[in-house]
Amino acid sequence: MPVIAPREFHPGKTLFVGSVIVALIAFHWIRYHTGRYEAEDNLIRWTGQTMGTYYAISVVDWDLPDQDLAEQRRRITEYLDGINQQMSTYMADSEISRFNAFDSTEPFAVSAEFLTVTQTALEWAGRTGGAFDPTLDPLITLWGFGAKEVDLPPSPTAIEHALAITGFDQIEVLEAESAIRKTAGYIQLNLNAIAKGHAVDGVAALLQEAGAENIFVEIGGDVVAFGVNPVGAAWRIGVEMPIPDSLPGENMHGIAHISGGALAGSGEYRQLVELPDGSTISHIIDPRSGVPVQHNLIAVNVWAETCMVADAVATALIVMGYEEGRQWIEIQDDIEAIFFTRDANGEIRASMSSGFAEVTSYQLL
Repeated sequence: MPVIAPREFHPGKTLFVGSVIVALIAFHWIRYHTGRYEAEDNLIRWTGQTMGTYYAISVVDWDLPDQDLAEQRRRITEYLDGINQQMSTYMADSEISRFNAFDSTEPFAVSAEFLTVTQTALEWAGRTGGAFDPTLDPLITLWGFGAKEVDLPPSPTAIEHALAITGFDQIEVLEAESAIRKTAGYIQLNLNAIAKGHAVDGVAALLQEAGAENIFVEIGGDVVAFGVNPVGAAWRIGVEMPIPDSLPGENMHGIAHISGGALAGSGEYRQLVELPDGSTISHIIDPRSGVPVQHNLIAVNVWAETCMVADAVATALIVMGYEEGRQWIEIQDDIEAIFFTRDANGEIRASMSSGFAEVTSYQLL
C-alpha cells in the first residue's frame, strides 16, 4: 500500500493506519449495534463489518418497502464483498494478488473498477510527488508491518534495496485494453490506502442509483455525506483530537458539517512500533526515503469531493509533514484539510487550510 502500512482487509490482521481519526458523533450506536437494521421515523440505519473494520450507513426520507430495502442491503453487501475480491492482498485469489504474482511485463487484464482505482492511485502518486505510492510492499515488509517478523531497524543497504524495487512509475494503465502492466515483473501493487475510500463512494453511488438523496456512508472512519440528516441539517461529523491511548470518539476537537463531500483522516499517533533500543517508529513510511516519517504532524483530516481522493491525500499529507503539506494543499482545487501538530512542549495544535472552516462550517467544541 502506499505510504503506509497496508490497511489490511483481513479482520484478524487489521492495522489502524492513522486509526479512526474521523469519528461519527453517533459513535456509540455504531459500536453497540453492529449488524443490526434500524428504522426510526425518517431514518434508516445499517451497520456491519467489511475490510477488517466497520461500516455505517444512514439514509433519510427513503420511502421503500421492507422488501426493497432488504434488496438494497443485499446489493451493498455484494458490492463490498466484490471490493475485497478485487483488492484484498490477504486473499490469494483476489484480483490484486493474481496481478502481484504475475511476474511478467505483459498487459494483465483487470475489471473496470480495479482499473479505475489503480488509475486514481497512480494519478495522486504523481500529483503528490510520490508522497502517496501504491507500490510500497517491499518497504512495508522490511519495517515489520507485513505478515513476516523481521529484525528492526533494517540496515541502510536493505532500505536501499527495497527502494529499488518500488516506484509508482513502474505501473502503467492501458485503458483501451482494460489492463495494467508492470515495467518490471517484481513490482507489487497495494491499494489498501485508497480502496476503502473508493468503497465509501461506491456504496453512496448505489444508494443514489436507488433513489436515495440524503445519505451518510462511513467505513472505518472514512465518510461521505449528501443531503441532510434527520433534522434537515447538514450531516455532523466529529473530528478527533489525536491523543495517544484514547478511544475513537473520546476526545473531539470539533464538528464538520457536510452535505456534499467526503472526509477522511490519517495519522501516526496510535500505531507506533518499539525498536529493540526502546525508541519508537511510526508505521507511516515515506516512499521517497524508505524510512518511517519523523516530524511534528501527527494527524490530518481531509475534505474532498470524493472519499477516494480524501483517502489518498490524507496519506500523502502525513508523509509530507506540516510545512510541505500545508503549502501543497493551498494550491489544490477542491481539497481542504485540518492539521494536528505537536510542538516542542508536547502540546497538540490544530491548523486549518484556508478553506477548511468554510467548506465544512467547522464548529470547535
